[in-house]
Amino acid sequence: MYKLISLVKRKPGLTKQQFKEYYENHHTKLGEKFLPPYCVKYSRRYLDPIVSPMKPDNEPGPDFDCQVDLWFIDEANYRAFEASVASAPPEEIANIVADEENFCDRAQTVRYVVDEHISWEPAITGKVASC
Repeated sequence: MYKLISLVKRKPGLTKQQFKEYYENHHTKLGEKFLPPYCVKYSRRYLDPIVSPMKPDNEPGPDFDCQVDLWFIDEANYRAFEASVASAPPEEIANIVADEENFCDRAQTVRYVVDEHISWEPAITGKVASC
């Protein structure tokens, strides 16, 4: 599986709840038309940094508010997705960028491509496994 991960920081002055509500109820709708047929899954994970019990003296990691994951079957589909975005009408891209300015600190957003390999994944049964 091939994945594009973006780490997003909210715009200064917004609460985490305001950021999440705007993202979920407005912004996601703007870019979803670019996803099919390339992307097979689009998810957002809202982050709440914590101190690790294994490193109690360390501060939580970088301050991001959301991890955005776009999943692709392979690199070719990811590349096709990027090409479709690059060839989109400039006014559509400008609209998305302008909308991001409403809730994101765009200068702080970082992106990564991930070639994911799963070593182990238990079957999901609805029950919590005991160790």
